[in-house]
Amino acid sequence: MINKPDYKKITQVLNYIAEKEGGQVNYMKALKLLYLADRLHLRKYGRLITDDKLVAMKMGTLGSQARDIVQGNINLPHNVYEYVEKKLTRGQGKFIIGSNYSGKESLSETDLECIDKVISVLGNMPEFDLVELTHNLPEWKRHAFAIKKGEKRVVKLKPLDLFESTDDPVLSKIYSQTDEELAMTREVFEESLTT
Repeated sequence: MINKPDYKKITQVLNYIAEKEGGQVNYMKALKLLYLADRLHLRKYGRLITDDKLVAMKMGTLGSQARDIVQGNINLPHNVYEYVEKKLTRGQGKFIIGSNYSGKESLSETDLECIDKVISVLGNMPEFDLVELTHNLPEWKRHAFAIKKGEKRVVKLKPLDLFESTDDPVLSKIYSQTDEELAMTREVFEESLTT
């Protein structure tokens, strides 16, 4: 079964990341940290944190609804837009989001564990270094040629591709699951698609 993106979780994770960054964070950095935490959670626990639709673009990989939320896309469903506008602040023209809500009621212990792990390893990196880092992920590399040539602007990712390993030494600090662990969580995820 394919779930809809969980806009409450996405918003709460964005606020949590902004809070961890001292109250505000560059929106691109927040999107990258969120994606990398989603990827880690899938690999460790067999589910995404946010159920977002994951995509590859010129600036790397990210969740598409998370991007719409950060950018204040008025085409979001009304209930989503209304919720987000109350819970997330945006810097005027500064590409900054600010923590406006400290609630984490939608986030599980494992969600927070994975977000904290990603922040502890990558939180000091500037946003464009994180963009480059996501270019080292196999799910982005698979579509890099078409994206760089301008043949495609956005490519929808298959969540099963996130189980592929990376040889990037920085990313390996986060994605160090054994083949046995990955096989088990992949099986859990695949079963969830059929129920």
